[in-house]
Amino acid sequence: MKALAVLIALMASCSSGPQSQGNMQTPVEARKEPQMNIPKDTWEPIFFKAIDERARIANLKTLRSAALPDGDLEVRVWFGFGLTALEGLVLRRVAGQWFAIYLDGVVDKVNSNKSKRNLHAPKSGWDLCWQRLQDAGLLTLPDAAAIGCSGNATDGMSYVVEYNHAGIYRTYLYDNPNYAKCDEAKRMIRLVNLISEEFGVRQN
Repeated sequence: MKALAVLIALMASCSSGPQSQGNMQTPVEARKEPQMNIPKDTWEPIFFKAIDERARIANLKTLRSAALPDGDLEVRVWFGFGLTALEGLVLRRVAGQWFAIYLDGVVDKVNSNKSKRNLHAPKSGWDLCWQRLQDAGLLTLPDAAAIGCSGNATDGMSYVVEYNHAGIYRTYLYDNPNYAKCDEAKRMIRLVNLISEEFGVRQN
């Protein structure tokens, strides 16, 4: 009888041990909202009214509210404003895989599928392209207004960069950098030219 009791106890232990652990689900760690780095300047609500409208046409959610998994990122570079129809480049890295989308300049009431197009991989390849964009200042250029580097022109091409990367959401503006004299404006122009070179999209 003792031997039988020991055998039953061992069988119960085996059935409730590794097997039950295999059925347990590890709770998914809650994604944290990104830290906001948004200039407190008059341009921000004005320009983002147009940005949010263009994103809505393309069925894109606002980037500043997205909680991305570790390692994922998204960058949006907006071109136009003023008299020029707003266009945009969206770069995404999701689970190690890259995507590029171009948003054409459109007016409202346009089918969202006709207002955007997928782009091929950049000319130099994704890893090198991403390094080149970072070296050009994509993530580090200051906001033009914060350093007194506005173009002060009534018409032309302005650029807004926004990104959600490494737990930080940040945005900055260069309004008409072709008319500005600071080195940062020249770097912004070189960055735009680099994007055009890598992805074959016309800008500036």
